[in-house]
Amino acid sequence: MVATILYWAVVCALIGWGAWNIVFSAIYVHNHENGNLWFFAILNVLTVLFTVIFSVVMSNTAWQKFWLVDSVTNGPLLFYIIIAYVVLIVLQLILGREKKIAKA
Repeated sequence: MVATILYWAVVCALIGWGAWNIVFSAIYVHNHENGNLWFFAILNVLTVLFTVIFSVVMSNTAWQKFWLVDSVTNGPLLFYIIIAYVVLIVLQLILGREKKIAKA
């Protein structure tokens, strides 16, 4: 039971954080504050590292029983979230570039 609650809490938190990132990334792009996207990209890289480690632990039943006493079967949703975060990071890095000011 603990593993199920933990799994879905992390999935919901990742979806919420991703939605928050998308909204604020759109706001920053609209306001031409592209440098702020680099900060979000760095935070998202840390989020992806956490998610990959969490996914490895949750995909191994023996590790789940060692750490959480019980186990849960997880679907492909966590892997889709990882792919979405990687796409978001790439977009934030591309859109976060500042144009160089031409010297007179």
